[in-house]
Amino acid sequence: MPVIDVNGQTIHYELIGEGTPALILHGWMEVGRDHLALAERLAAAGYGVILPDVAGYGRSVPPKRTYPNDFYRRDAAVMGEFLAALLALLGRREAHVFGFSDGGEIALLLGIEYAHLCRSVTAWGAIGAFDQSLCDHARRFSFPTTWVTPEIIAKHPDQDVISWVEAWVEAFCAMVAAGGDLSLSRADQIAAPLLLMLGERDGLNPVAAGRRFVEKAAERRGVLRQFRTFPEVGHAIHQQVPEAFYNAVFDFLAKVDGR
Repeated sequence: MPVIDVNGQTIHYELIGEGTPALILHGWMEVGRDHLALAERLAAAGYGVILPDVAGYGRSVPPKRTYPNDFYRRDAAVMGEFLAALLALLGRREAHVFGFSDGGEIALLLGIEYAHLCRSVTAWGAIGAFDQSLCDHARRFSFPTTWVTPEIIAKHPDQDVISWVEAWVEAFCAMVAAGGDLSLSRADQIAAPLLLMLGERDGLNPVAAGRRFVEKAAERRGVLRQFRTFPEVGHAIHQQVPEAFYNAVFDFLAKVDGR
């Protein structure tokens, strides 16, 4: 597994397939290979897939994972610099950027702060802004931590994964207390085509909030914006209704790339 060092942060990644680069950013407590199914679909369609462990997760240490109050922005800065460095090595200028959950929030930030690197942005389970009800939901959902399975813990050797739960919730709620705006107010700065997807039963990412983000992004006229919702589906759309998810992804890519 290749490695790139970004400002003192080790990032491990895999490259799968050849063609137009496509970066996939995983969610909280995951690692890159948790999205191998999407990576293989993209590779089969002629994309060169970049599958990293996001900063501090899996093998992307040292340093180990932490959750300061600005961890989304910190992660976006690290992964943006990682993408820039890797594209330079590959002799490419831009990549399709995909992200799920926390990775989706990072993807939306990359679309703003590293717009020149993004051929498109696809996010699911992410909304760019949070209110008090979402802090309350996170507190209820996250305790007790019995859902943090041995399989999850094994993905992050020598780290206190259980402690991440409280740290994430406290940082998330601190963002809410500070106003909750992560990327919503700048959504119109996303210059690339955008696809945002939500399950209608995703308790942490209300459909109304996702629609608000896409409407803000659409203020940049003449750029493709798509918002897809999935009834009777929760957070992990790609796992719960995989074929519907892939159909949405490849329909969007066909519009962007003309495939």
